[in-house]
Amino acid sequence: MSFKGHLYITRHDGSTADSWESYECGYCGVSVSGAVVSEFKWQDHIGNRYTNKWLLCTNCSKPSALFMNNIFPGTPFGPEVQGLPQDVKDSYSEARRCMEVNAYTAAELICRKILMHVAVDKGAKEGESFASYLSYLETEGYVTPPMKGWVDLIRQHGNKSTHKLDSPEKERAESTVMFTAELLRLVYEMAFMAKRYMKSQP
Repeated sequence: MSFKGHLYITRHDGSTADSWESYECGYCGVSVSGAVVSEFKWQDHIGNRYTNKWLLCTNCSKPSALFMNNIFPGTPFGPEVQGLPQDVKDSYSEARRCMEVNAYTAAELICRKILMHVAVDKGAKEGESFASYLSYLETEGYVTPPMKGWVDLIRQHGNKSTHKLDSPEKERAESTVMFTAELLRLVYEMAFMAKRYMKSQP
């Protein structure tokens, strides 16, 4: 593909159906029928045809791009979790952004790192083995018996992404991030919400 000049870029005025594109805005998170500002059709060296679209959100007016059937910026995967310490919050946000750009191995590695952050935040010593951090969380009651199975899945998936050459599937990475979010909710968000609720009581 080579650029052939502005002549080949189609500009839309909103009067036709192809002037609008349904998507979830990566900035405001709202599902919108966004305005297609312009588009450019092209094909790769083996004949696959694509359309690039430049979009404007009708809710927040911020721009996005549709490229090879993917919207950029995408929406972060997984729920927001309140009450997190800053380092845990930053790592969880990074894992969600990795999922947004299909960086599944990175997402699983970060979730493994989050377990280490949580253990140290709750009193474990820095520089210990990953297994010792998991044991610490169990011993201190942060990982209860019903949680143990899916917390171990975070460990297993993180180990595979660390030591195996094959890349994780999207579904596996999604489950890793969702299990991590649930752990963070139980360890941090419930206590955060309880404190906020108690403060509001007379």
